[in-house]
Amino acid sequence: MRGRVAAATAAVALLLVGGCAGGPGPQSTAVGPAPVTAGPEVRAATGDAARRAAEVTAAWPGSAARQAWEHGYFPVEDTTEWRPAGAFRSGPDEAAYLSGHLDLGTTLPVSVSGTAEVRFADGSRLIVPQRSAKEVFAWLTGRSGVCATRCDGRLTVTAVRPGTTTVATSRGPAAIPVWEFTLSGYDRPFRYPAVRSQAPAAGPSADAFNGSATVLDSVSADGLVVTAAVPHRSCDTVRPGEVHETDLAVVLIGRVDRAPARACDGAPRSTPVEFRLSRPLGARTVLGLADGRPQFPLGRLG
Repeated sequence: MRGRVAAATAAVALLLVGGCAGGPGPQSTAVGPAPVTAGPEVRAATGDAARRAAEVTAAWPGSAARQAWEHGYFPVEDTTEWRPAGAFRSGPDEAAYLSGHLDLGTTLPVSVSGTAEVRFADGSRLIVPQRSAKEVFAWLTGRSGVCATRCDGRLTVTAVRPGTTTVATSRGPAAIPVWEFTLSGYDRPFRYPAVRSQAPAAGPSADAFNGSATVLDSVSADGLVVTAAVPHRSCDTVRPGEVHETDLAVVLIGRVDRAPARACDGAPRSTPVEFRLSRPLGARTVLGLADGRPQFPLGRLG
């Protein structure tokens, strides 16, 4: 499966590279084998980040995001597409695919009801709007990628069939319908979701707080210690973080000492930090400081 939730860590980390000299660096990687611990005491949020955290938690009750998180279809992994292992036979084929150079050599299935069903592991079911095969094909052919103006290769879609796959959601594993596209010369299909996520767009926008955004990784068995990745530049120092807590939500705030203006390798990194809560996390939701969106422990995605 293409890019998972862990890609979020790298995306946030890249926001922090601007002030660091040097060329593009490698992908985000944790620094050091052990996390930075928050110590035995709870570190309450302070400063501008605390005010932002209060805005995020105040917007959570009654929000569309909370409704979708608790009762809707809210994927916690990338569901853009699923390519078969060793997807492409050649570089030109991959370039043609990424640039939308696809021809339709079959009839697309016609959607009748316009809805589809998501089935959760606990037995519950949810009817959601369907994403038609026609929409998927339009998305595929509407892309422009690496071919630019010099790419003669094309691929033909020879069959489109309905199928299913299992994805991780805020409510646990769920079986969702997909469209399976078979390309000429390929035995295994490329799959695309036939349903739309109900996850709303990010909450109130916020400037990137230097080193304060985090990405949730894991929660201790007793629920008192939450570990999250704190993105930073290679030359910065990561300190123990802070927490903002309410009865419904928790916001984690990373703390980074920015290195003086000097040359560094420019590589974005992330370091795991342990945040101690005043009481077990329980049913409370961890919300992102920068975007206000709920976060899912990466460790539970396997």
